[in-house]
Amino acid sequence: MALNIPSVTRDDISFGPAVIYLGAAGATPTADVGAISEDGVTIEIATEQRDIMQGNPRIIEMSFNQQQSATVRVTSIQWNYENLQYVLGGSISTSATWEKFDFGGDPCPSEVAIKIVHQMCNGDTINVHVWRAMGEGNLSIPFGQDEHSFELAFKAMRATNDWAGATLAADAQLMQIYRQL
Repeated sequence: MALNIPSVTRDDISFGPAVIYLGAAGATPTADVGAISEDGVTIEIATEQRDIMQGNPRIIEMSFNQQQSATVRVTSIQWNYENLQYVLGGSISTSATWEKFDFGGDPCPSEVAIKIVHQMCNGDTINVHVWRAMGEGNLSIPFGQDEHSFELAFKAMRATNDWAGATLAADAQLMQIYRQL
């Protein structure tokens, strides 16, 4: 007989990648970033706390959140100049025979909205909405033996409204993760 088996809700277990959409901040993003590496999408959420210590020996009496952040990271393996523009700023030009991405000298990069969608085996969908974000401004493009890859990273920024214009609560202004049953 097996020991130490926790209760398991099988419908709460999922695996596999997600689809990530980018667009201008303030509206629901609809542009799929395209093919991504097998590492998928990573969402990093962090809270920096300040502990209030009391007594001797000092013991934590309470803690305050002093800083909160969320970062979305994905490695694209598709040449997509819009993705580069969202992460770095710059401009895109096209003609019938070429397209180009120009970069350098833009002090005000664009803000972006991010939507991540993951379909679970049971039919539920995990949705992540980052209402307003900005590219971290760093990019390496390795020209090597394997497929070219573009590491895209975005930091969430405070938003006061969701994409439909509804006011966000004070504790919900960076991002939202919800499961559609």
